[in-house]
Amino acid sequence: MTPLVALCADETSMRHPELMGLEGEHLASQTWLRLFTSGQEMRTFLKNDRAVDEAWVISCDDIEPINLAATLKRDRGDLRVCLITFQGTGSLRSRASAAAVDVMLTSHALASRYGAFKRVRSGQPRQPFAAEACGADSGGLFQPEEPTVPDRATAVQEPLRRVAADTNRAEESSATTQPIVVETVAETKHEALLLPIVSGSGGAGKSAVAAMLAVLAQQRGQKTLLLDFDLQFGDMREMLGQPDALGIDEVLDNPARLAQLSPSEGMPAVLGAPRHLEEAESIAARAPVLLDALHGMFDVIVANTGAAWAEQHAVLLERCSKALFLIDQRGSSLRACRRALDLCARCGIAVNPFLFAVNFCAKNAALTSIDVSCALRGAETYEIADGGAEVEGAFSEGRPMDLLETGNPFVQSLQQVLPVLVPAILEQPDDGASLSGLGMLFRRRRRRKRGAA
Repeated sequence: MTPLVALCADETSMRHPELMGLEGEHLASQTWLRLFTSGQEMRTFLKNDRAVDEAWVISCDDIEPINLAATLKRDRGDLRVCLITFQGTGSLRSRASAAAVDVMLTSHALASRYGAFKRVRSGQPRQPFAAEACGADSGGLFQPEEPTVPDRATAVQEPLRRVAADTNRAEESSATTQPIVVETVAETKHEALLLPIVSGSGGAGKSAVAAMLAVLAQQRGQKTLLLDFDLQFGDMREMLGQPDALGIDEVLDNPARLAQLSPSEGMPAVLGAPRHLEEAESIAARAPVLLDALHGMFDVIVANTGAAWAEQHAVLLERCSKALFLIDQRGSSLRACRRALDLCARCGIAVNPFLFAVNFCAKNAALTSIDVSCALRGAETYEIADGGAEVEGAFSEGRPMDLLETGNPFVQSLQQVLPVLVPAILEQPDDGASLSGLGMLFRRRRRRKRGAA
């Protein structure tokens, strides 16, 4: 009996098989093929029909393909799950591997696999399912050829140029075509430490923590970028007193402007959120190439994030060196943390880079690091002191450097945790220079500038 295959693709791809590399094929006429456009319907069907022994996940109308593939594999360990991608990336391969997806196929490999099943129907022998037969590496996951890059500047800017050129086409098809296709940049000798600041809910203090960590890292000699990945409501520009700083959308539209990103006078470089809220979804789809380009330009990239978990969180977390997960003094914040960690596990995102911190700690606070560590089964947890109205005032007026000279407990606690988050700082010799002194110097420079103006 011919083995049955379940295929999930969005409605447009079903109507136009050439989008999947199956030009001229009439999919509905293949009796061995079960077709779905809804991931939920496919999942329900496969739970009850054991005649299907292989699933091809291309695209979907209601769920990200990698998430669907991971869910199918978790539901049925005996099911061979194939994730079809038109250009495999390192992050996608990592997520697929963590989710135990059997193989990633290119469009060419999918066409070969499809043809093999058709040949069985005509009485010809089917080729064995092996890595070499489907364009995969020995580990079962497709490895694209390394791009040829003539120089480092081209390596940084060329992928962004391609993305910018394809924006209109991508926006027209993003809801109805294959999974997001991103390109990787050739490896460079230097890569930044990517440090996302996340929480399970809003109000945990991510923005203030991200901004101050970026300032402290820059003060400790790390070339630092503060990346505002709260794509809808981020205000890192204003919090650091740089309202005219470049936005992510501006760099994606004009990659040459990457060269303008540079720390100045003790302050980290800032790459702000898009200025128009409606651009968030499009930017999330283009974010991987941006991160790849930025990796070779800085020592540390501190990424602020929004409250609502979305695809941009996965993009950051699957690439991060470490991640700081904030929990505030509300019980709901701790519960939201657990739910977010469960989401990461279901999506195949490793949580071992996570460090946890309780924010707004003070005498008689509701939660301590011990409470949170116990709730999270012994996870390493730190405390960030409540800095009071002084912190809010400094950031609302765009004066983060002024906090350094005040001895604010919020800043002091972040100074203590920073070497854990950025290990390179531990390797630096102690030259005796205090952050307070650097803050005073910076303040004097600002005053002189205002006087000159």
